[in-house]
This record gives sequence, structure tokens and C-alpha cells, in this order.
Amino acid sequence: MSLELRWFALALALPACGYSLAHKGQQPLRVAAVRNDTAEAEAGGFLAAELRSELHARGRLAEESDQPAAAAPPVLEGELVALRSYTSSLGGDGAQAFRLEAQVKVRTAGYEEALVGSEDFLAGVDVLGTEANRRAALRRVLRQVAHDMVERLEIAGRLR
Repeated sequence: MSLELRWFALALALPACGYSLAHKGQQPLRVAAVRNDTAEAEAGGFLAAELRSELHARGRLAEESDQPAAAAPPVLEGELVALRSYTSSLGGDGAQAFRLEAQVKVRTAGYEEALVGSEDFLAGVDVLGTEANRRAALRRVLRQVAHDMVERLEIAGRLR
């Protein structure tokens, strides 16, 4: 029997014996619009997109459908509680670096978690450069918070 045929036979046999590469038993989730309690208008949309992306990458994002509420998958509700930006490094000309913190809460059936994530960014050559760096840091911190939240959600589900 050739090596390729053996691998093919093994690939066919694994699902039959209960092994799988996906997270079996963990229910898919829908992501609701994120409640945004900050002055940053688009930050809630960024967080919702990152949560959906992370769930999709793990095979846990539910398909959008017109199912009745009783048959619909559970909803993951997010809340962006606060965004803080402050100086983290001073130079001779003033602030050289800043830190951006995001405080986030996530809820779903039987689970609630709060997390604070932070990201540093440098001052630009002008105000527009600094703002561009801050917005890039905002995207990075929300991506990391979404990753950490979904990771914690999966660990909590495995421990039950």
C-alpha cells in the first residue's frame, strides 16, 4: 500500500472514530451590535467586526438566518465601556509616545467577562500623523481584545 493511500485511509477513518479538527460540541454564536459607551463612534463597529472575524476563524460563527428565536443560536453581546489615551513617554519636545486602553465586556448565555487591553503608539510628525497612529493602535487593541475574549469563552466552555 502506497504512502498516499495510507494517509487517505487515515483521513477517512479519523472522523468515523470521533476525532475531528473542529471544536465539536461548542455551539456557534451570533454577534450582536456592540454597545459603544465611548465618544469614538466607529469603535463599536470595529470590535463587532473583530469578534465576528475571530469566531469565524475558529468555526464558531453562526450563519445569519431567519430562524425563530427559540431555534436561533445564542448571541454574543459586547460592550465597549471605555477608551483611554494617555502619555506613556515624554521627550524634550513633549509627548513622544502614548498608550491607548480599551475596556470591554462580553456576555452570552451563562458567561460574562470583562477585559482591559492596551496598545502603545508613537507621536507623529504632526497632529494628523499622531491621529493615524492612534487609530491604528485602536484597531490593534480591539483585535487583541476580541482574540482574548473568544479564547476565554472557549476555555470556559471546555471547563464545564
